[in-house]
Amino acid sequence: MNTEELNTKIELTEAAIDLYIEGRFSIPNLTNETGKTASEIYTLFANKNSILKFYYPSLVIRYRAMIGEIDDFNSYSISEKLSNFAFTLFDMMTERREFVQDTFEKYEWMCTSKSEFQQEIRSLLKKFFTTDGNIATSAGFFIGDWFYASLKTQFLFLIKFWLEDDSDGRERTFALTDKIAEFIEELVYSKIVDKGFDLAKYSLSAFGFNKKVEDFNDWVSSWFEDEPDAEVETEDEEENETNNTSD
Repeated sequence: MNTEELNTKIELTEAAIDLYIEGRFSIPNLTNETGKTASEIYTLFANKNSILKFYYPSLVIRYRAMIGEIDDFNSYSISEKLSNFAFTLFDMMTERREFVQDTFEKYEWMCTSKSEFQQEIRSLLKKFFTTDGNIATSAGFFIGDWFYASLKTQFLFLIKFWLEDDSDGRERTFALTDKIAEFIEELVYSKIVDKGFDLAKYSLSAFGFNKKVEDFNDWVSSWFEDEPDAEVETEDEEENETNNTSD
């Protein structure tokens, strides 16, 4: 999908949400508001409901465009990136809070499958971590599919918490977001385990166990390598083996 089509989808979705809030959402009303024909709308959306649902992934798409305009965004720490993402989402959803309150639980929170919004969140978070040069080597123990899925779920929880937060200025939500982001940074930036490995390598080397140091390096490296695919016996190989046995 090109940029023009994407912008048109976002425009249609935002117009549809405004109509939804007013209790007037229908395709005829949407065509009147946007000047798009029903045919043009259904070229971009599978059905009427998908127009509203696209609001959530469009938040992440818009956020990606925003950070693309920030020259020093890549220099942000991981906690700064996570907090910035969460706070920006809250700001964008505030513009249409009534719609989010009415639809977030049924569209996203209670969704049993991976929605487009959840996939967009996971993809963005993965980019944050895989492009951060400060991540500790030992963090490779736990940074993987389960880790990103867990972070995605945490963001959904923060949105639900934000919706239910009745504190002044939603201070509790912002405080919780900061604490979670700081904890994650401590977790993935910590060099303690890395230093433990260095100490073990030095100790082995100091006592003359050079071969053991090489083995230790290979062992650590193996944690971050993909397992080789198991060899699969082909039908031709099985047939040849059968023929050889019969001979």
